[in-house]
Amino acid sequence: MKLIPIATAAVAFTIVTAAVAQQAAVTQPMNKSDCEKAQMKWDEKAGKDGKGACIAAAPAAQPPKK
Repeated sequence: MKLIPIATAAVAFTIVTAAVAQQAAVTQPMNKSDCEKAQMKWDEKAGKDGKGACIAAAPAAQPPKK
């Protein structure tokens, strides 16, 4: 009887994780103009098919802390 609540929680966690991952994939900029609007960097050779992909921009150099 104790396994039913544990199994239910595991299934719920799996569904929520899949939904969040799918949402993150949808919000990724898919073309060069959307990528630039999102202030990210477009790499012409990246991506599965080599046609380009949006990658995270390099963080700006920060001065050392005193």
